[in-house]
Amino acid sequence: MEYLLVRQRFTDYDQWRAAFDSLAEVRSAAGMRTALVSVNAEQPDEAVVLFECEDAQAMRQHYVSDALKEAHRKAGVVPGSNQTTVLRGL
Repeated sequence: MEYLLVRQRFTDYDQWRAAFDSLAEVRSAAGMRTALVSVNAEQPDEAVVLFECEDAQAMRQHYVSDALKEAHRKAGVVPGSNQTTVLRGL
């Protein structure tokens, strides 16, 4: 199993959350399960999300998809703030 850790800054939490939630079915179809959605306690304008990924290839395809790019635009993700780390469970 692989995991995807995402950190990104946003301009408005409610706007970010609505865009995040709008992709729930798309992520599910890609074999991604949301394990954690949180806000950085030190930087309240930064979301930290952890996904469990059953299919690493589908997760990677989702990550570069136009749907995700559009969701980031709608979410008010601060350009250049998106950081991702792929983790492998042992």
